[in-house]
Amino acid sequence: MKGFTCTRTTPGGGAGLFSHTCPEDQNREVSMSDFQTGTAATRGDGPFVAGLLQATLTARKVAAIVALAWDGPQLRAFTVSLGLGEQPERVEQLAGALALAAGADACRVAREGGRLLLEIPKPDAERKPLRAGRLEAFTPPTPTAICLGIATGGRALWADLADERSAHLVIGGTTGSGKSVLLRWLLYRLAVQNDPAALRFVLIDPKAFELADFGRLPHLLHPPVAKPLEVARVLSWVAGELDRRAQLGRGGGGYRLVVVVEEVADLLATNRDVGPLLSRIAQVGRALGVHLVATTQQPGARSLGDALVNFPARILGRVASATLTFGAAGRKQTGADCLLGRGDFLLLAAGETTRFQAPLLDGRQLSQLPRAATVATLDAELPTAVSIADLARDPRGGRGRRELTPDDYGRLEAVVAGGAGADEVRGRFGIGYERAARIVGGYREVYG
Repeated sequence: MKGFTCTRTTPGGGAGLFSHTCPEDQNREVSMSDFQTGTAATRGDGPFVAGLLQATLTARKVAAIVALAWDGPQLRAFTVSLGLGEQPERVEQLAGALALAAGADACRVAREGGRLLLEIPKPDAERKPLRAGRLEAFTPPTPTAICLGIATGGRALWADLADERSAHLVIGGTTGSGKSVLLRWLLYRLAVQNDPAALRFVLIDPKAFELADFGRLPHLLHPPVAKPLEVARVLSWVAGELDRRAQLGRGGGGYRLVVVVEEVADLLATNRDVGPLLSRIAQVGRALGVHLVATTQQPGARSLGDALVNFPARILGRVASATLTFGAAGRKQTGADCLLGRGDFLLLAAGETTRFQAPLLDGRQLSQLPRAATVATLDAELPTAVSIADLARDPRGGRGRRELTPDDYGRLEAVVAGGAGADEVRGRFGIGYERAARIVGGYREVYG
């Protein structure tokens, strides 16, 4: 989609890469009766609202025919066929008046595939979720392709991690937008579509509960991590894995690795040293079979830093205000401030913007997840906790004068594990007290 206008008011009175259809589903649009989300497109209030919208345009001297195109879970979409010589910009300027005419608090005007669309939210009482089970009827074109949801108009919307145009994904939106629900859906589909020999996960969950349902997957390389220093250790290992794969050449890893980070902006705020690691994974990973999937409240450069430019695809949920839309989307006039939350998203990728409804995952899907008796661990391969703690930035800018070798770190970790405090570490290894305290504190954070 291109050219969006969205106006909020108070009620008064695409196809292409990401819309793939499988051979058995060729040319099939999804009927909303398939999803039990509302009335059929030919019944209910849709035609009446279409008449109100057309009358509003006529009263503003815009020659147009308005017809109901799609009756979705949370919104109705209407096509606008303009008279000869009429400019789409005139309709975009009337978004507020059209919202009032429809009795809605917003109207998003979008252009898609040569059509002009009016997207009108349904009343709260008529909005219903899109059940995840309905999307499982679709056969993915590849094991790494995920059906993100249903795009406006009724077609299935796909994103494939194996495609460089969607190799990394960032999901943004305020609380209530549905970003964590969408992330869980993506993880679920990747887990059930791929054998552990072909795809592995590294899960970073600072909240320590959002990804708990996935903590026993046989696809895990390591148990989910939450503590900042432990996160830095795991991401340092991933960076080393990139180097190893680069030496072996493309495909040298043997499996795809998906690194999942919940609330990445919060993580960067508490541990600044993971920023360069994430940036490197985003920059180099796509060519080496390593993918980054992250969520954040506001997916802008201020919160994601250098890593943002290497995310080829963004999924944007509801934002707090129109002023935040540009920073989150990286482009003008997306209409993200008109999104409804609860799984209403925009996919921004390959120069296109597509609105879609994400599914709601429930216990039936989660019960189908494969479970491992024991979870794999990278403990034997991770850098030592004391070395990562030593590399953490000193708040005052200093790190001590003595450079410690890997052997030094091995001995230092054994000493701290034996109960040594900062004073003893300082004396035995000839480093400053602040540095020693930081090392001891980092070790205690990981091991208690």
